[in-house]
Amino acid sequence: MGSPQLNEKDTELIVQNLKLLRQTMKWTQDDLAKRVGVTRQTITSIENGKTIPSKTLALAILGLFTSLAFIPVVGIVIKAVLDSTNLNELWKRVLKGEE
Repeated sequence: MGSPQLNEKDTELIVQNLKLLRQTMKWTQDDLAKRVGVTRQTITSIENGKTIPSKTLALAILGLFTSLAFIPVVGIVIKAVLDSTNLNELWKRVLKGEE
């Protein structure tokens, strides 16, 4: 099994859906920033398209939201968002170590 990789297209998919996922959880940018270990300004910059997250940060964000899909009630909504945005398929590829 290879190490998890994200290509540029994968990272763009995460960025495009970041605000939707964050708002689905009713989190502020600061709430999300604290959960993934960055500043609010970093999240703002990513959501505004001014910054592309590192692959490590993109994986942390994807992993966070994917793990929420297992929580009752909230998980149903998050899973629906992940499925509709193809982020669930991306996570499965990451776990398998596929590029």
